[in-house]
Amino acid sequence: MSYFTHRVAVNAYLLYKNRFLLLRRLNEPQIWGRPGGRLRKNENPVEGLVREIFEETGLHAHVKLPVTTWFGEFNGQQLFSVDYLCTCDSDKVILSLEHDAWRWLALDELRENKENYFATGKGFQLKDFELALSLEQAMENRKIRL
Repeated sequence: MSYFTHRVAVNAYLLYKNRFLLLRRLNEPQIWGRPGGRLRKNENPVEGLVREIFEETGLHAHVKLPVTTWFGEFNGQQLFSVDYLCTCDSDKVILSLEHDAWRWLALDELRENKENYFATGKGFQLKDFELALSLEQAMENRKIRL
């Protein structure tokens, strides 16, 4: 008997110099999203997120803290996601074959929403990026290192 009810994913509010990284999916649904993905069986969430970010972007990430959670249906599966604030030391993205475009966007650019970054109404929202940036700024102001 299986007690598993859903898959677990991890995603990143990945910051470099106060700009967030968004990736555009190549396959359906062709939407903009944050780096991340589903965890492997028994995988540590932080290690899984570092792996996903590197696989999708070639970037080495520093995971700071959880920001938001989400539960819902994605691609016909029940999915629980933990979304972390992360930083990296470079903006040199090497895209995986899962994506066809990337953007580093400041919060003001996300607010303009020129490329319909929040098209689906599901998943991440502008307020989530605002929260992530405010947490990063609070940690910087207090010189908190995790």
